[in-house]
Amino acid sequence: MSEYRETGSKRIDESDKIDLMEFMQDVYQGIKKFWWLVIGLAAIFAVQSYFSVSSSYQPEYVASATMAVRSAGTSSMSYINTQSAQQMAEVFPYILTSGVLQDVVAEDMGMESVPGNISASADEGTNLFTLSVSANDPQLAYNILQSVIENYPKVAEFVIGETTLDILDETGIPSDTGRTVVIRGSYRRGALKGAVIGLVIMALYIVTRRTVKSRKKLKTGVNLEDYGSIPFIREKKRKKETFYSSISLMNDRVPQVYLEAIRKLRVKVMKEMEQRGYRTLLITSSVPGEGKTTLAVNLAIAIAKQGKKVILVDCDPRNPSVADTMNDQEEHPGLGAVLRGKAELAEAMTAVEVSGGRLEILYGGEPNDKDSALLGTRRMRELLKVLAEHADIVILDTAPSGLLADAPALAKFVDGALYVVKYDYAKLRQIREGIQSLDMSGIGILGYVFNADKSSKSRAYGYGYSYGYKRYGSYGNYGHYGHYAASGRSGDKSGRVMKD
Repeated sequence: MSEYRETGSKRIDESDKIDLMEFMQDVYQGIKKFWWLVIGLAAIFAVQSYFSVSSSYQPEYVASATMAVRSAGTSSMSYINTQSAQQMAEVFPYILTSGVLQDVVAEDMGMESVPGNISASADEGTNLFTLSVSANDPQLAYNILQSVIENYPKVAEFVIGETTLDILDETGIPSDTGRTVVIRGSYRRGALKGAVIGLVIMALYIVTRRTVKSRKKLKTGVNLEDYGSIPFIREKKRKKETFYSSISLMNDRVPQVYLEAIRKLRVKVMKEMEQRGYRTLLITSSVPGEGKTTLAVNLAIAIAKQGKKVILVDCDPRNPSVADTMNDQEEHPGLGAVLRGKAELAEAMTAVEVSGGRLEILYGGEPNDKDSALLGTRRMRELLKVLAEHADIVILDTAPSGLLADAPALAKFVDGALYVVKYDYAKLRQIREGIQSLDMSGIGILGYVFNADKSSKSRAYGYGYSYGYKRYGSYGNYGHYGHYAASGRSGDKSGRVMKD
């Protein structure tokens, strides 16, 4: 039983503290991930607002005139005229509200009411007075304005006395100059709205992301042994190839730093397995996409190259990926077919040529959700006994333990486990839940591997692919795998000695 369950809940959760550098990385990742969303939403909302406003826009024609106010018997620039202009502007709303001016103008134009809006303003400190009329017809707006200019002094005479309006400037029959301004403002507002929504989504992503980006944070967050890191490799596609290959030690173009990392992991794993007497190793992760299958395949190859007999089993019936990682395009019966008795184990096993040792693979076959229920059965336990009898180590690639119950169900029959955590991918909460779920089965968790590490000391570039390694086909009559259910081993995890 690992120490995680015993002490994990008592640890001080220093990893939940906000680290400024990590926060800046989150901001960078958020911008990198969502910049297109901000621009896209801004464009979408701008177009939507443009068509919405332009389709519903009602033209408004504004006729206006600026006049100089003169009281009777004064010059045009006198102080009295300035006061009169200010008074005319002040009393205008009251006269307009009372309906007196509206009634006079309507009667003058021979209408029941004035079909437009009238407003007035005065330039402070001057005797200049401006009248404006807006209506949905340019000629009507101009006619109303002329009537207001003619009748307003008469209506206001009872308040400010006799005045004269000298027209200095007027628009004449107006044109609709507001359409361009209104529509331009509409798509600007729409673009701003879309951008704000995009930025809010980006901010939520940044605040809630909180993924693990360092081995130090991982070590303080979980009570497991650190088995090292595997560097990030930027994959490149060669010119003459039509598909991408997975990262494989069978490829001579793998960077040396990656090879060294896998070799170090192999040494640690094999040493611990031999000390504990383990023969079977389960490899899992918290969530899909953390590279556990690639790691399982390369660890199996690395151990086989050391002269060991290795069996790799794809135990992820929902998403079998080992065949793709090995670039194996042939059909195989798969683990599910063997467990259901539809195929013999010898028929399902596939050998891969590895210099110095032997690697045998039991692929997952066709995806089948129902086969996952077979992982926790007696037939699976007996199959593992048979496989362990004919190999130095059996490596099992399973579904993420933080997402599905497959790995914990299978873990009851497996000696040890290796947990894969990908750089900047899973949240610490997800990692803890996955480890706890696995730990409840009683399996001995060796530790964790920090995968696809992008720190400056761990990054590897320039990986181009060649697909020149040779793979052998299915076994013919390989008798020692037949009738696996009858093969006798107690399955006791104690007292096992690793073959050299």
